[in-house]
Parts: sequence; structure tokens; C-alpha cells
Amino acid sequence: MLAAILLVVILNLVSSLGVFSGSGYEYKSLDSQQMDSLGFRAIAEEEGIPMSEDGEITFPKELVNKISKTNLLPRTIQEVEKDGGWEFVGVTSDSYFLFRKRR
Repeated sequence: MLAAILLVVILNLVSSLGVFSGSGYEYKSLDSQQMDSLGFRAIAEEEGIPMSEDGEITFPKELVNKISKTNLLPRTIQEVEKDGGWEFVGVTSDSYFLFRKRR
């Protein structure tokens, strides 16, 4: 039984890497700083808040709820997904966000 489960897991892994289908995936990883930067920029553009020359953004206090971590992360994932058809896969234990798209 254990051998059968191991075989299914290995076949699933090999299949997800595109060995059987031939199409495969392209992967992209972003660290938490990159994700935050993308999210803050997207919200600043949406709200019409200017960015300084060195990339700093000053948000008004009214936007605290919109830029909180719980609201910012889903928004940032949406931004990455709509930029070229990326699909969110997961987060590693060391806070790298993984995305993939079909080749």
C-alpha cells in the first residue's frame, strides 16, 4: 500500500512538472519585499498617490485598512496574476511566493 501511494505521488509530481504533457510550466518566485512593493504601488496608483523619485510612497491615514497586511496580500496576488497569466501556487517556509503559468 505504501509503495502504491509513493508511486502515485511521484507520478503526480512528474506530471505537474510537464514531463507527460509536454507543455510544462514556467515558474516565478517573489520574496515578501517584492510582493509588498508591488502591492503598495498598485494601491498608490489606484488612489492617485504620487511616488517620490526614490520610490517612497506616503499614504494618508485613511488608507490604513486598505494597506494592512490582510488586505494587501490578496490585492498583490491579483496584480501578479493579471500580469501575464500567472497563477498563485503557494508560499515557502522562508516567505517566497510562488507563481506559475503554462508555457
